[in-house]
Amino acid sequence: MNQPLATPPQGLAALEARLRQDLSWLEIPAKNWVTPRLVDGQPVLDVAVIGGGMAGLAAAASLKHLGINAPIFDQAPEGYEGPWATTARMETLRSPKQLTGPALGLPALTFRAWFEAQFGSEEWEALDKIPRLQWMDYLRWYRRALDLDVRNEHRILAVLPRADQLVQLDIESPAGRSTVLARRVVLATGRDGLGGAYVPEFSKKLPRNRWAHSSDVMDYGTLAGKRVGVVGAGASAMDSAGTALEAG
Repeated sequence: MNQPLATPPQGLAALEARLRQDLSWLEIPAKNWVTPRLVDGQPVLDVAVIGGGMAGLAAAASLKHLGINAPIFDQAPEGYEGPWATTARMETLRSPKQLTGPALGLPALTFRAWFEAQFGSEEWEALDKIPRLQWMDYLRWYRRALDLDVRNEHRILAVLPRADQLVQLDIESPAGRSTVLARRVVLATGRDGLGGAYVPEFSKKLPRNRWAHSSDVMDYGTLAGKRVGVVGAGASAMDSAGTALEAG
């Protein structure tokens, strides 16, 4: 069987041009069709997406393509949504590189297309697992290429159903506190939406500088030369133990 010819990198500009053409041929995004609504002079969002990680980006993109405005609210600074560049410890993703992820059926939106546009098909064939920081770079590009409305450093304080069938979001941002109304809300908060990090009661009796949770942002270099115990045996425990060992 003939092997496919290796293709040199074409650059992201060429990939983005192809993506725009594909979207144009498919008439995506559709024109916004939801009737605007005002309540007490305040515009009501069609959908609010809470969380700007991979799932939140894909949800907002899907809705945008259907002609529904869906801004994203995320508490992280721009480019640091999700765990990939903050609390994730493993060097690579665990999933196979061939998974198409949040591409929404668009070949030009896949990680592979993004990777080959910059490094070529031979490098893709040589790649084992996707480096997590490179995955974060891909998600940053995904957001930019689809021109998604992500409102960073917006922390949701409360999600309150109202009698008029709307949902009220109380938000804290650099501009202060505000209230937003939405017809629907999508929660894409990952593990943060499960009530936060859990630690055993005994740890709370220890000085705070003597323990950390695997979801904390920390410099593992500060553990060099120390003996460290890990409580738990899940994925983040293994990643934390490995990272501590690498730090000495």
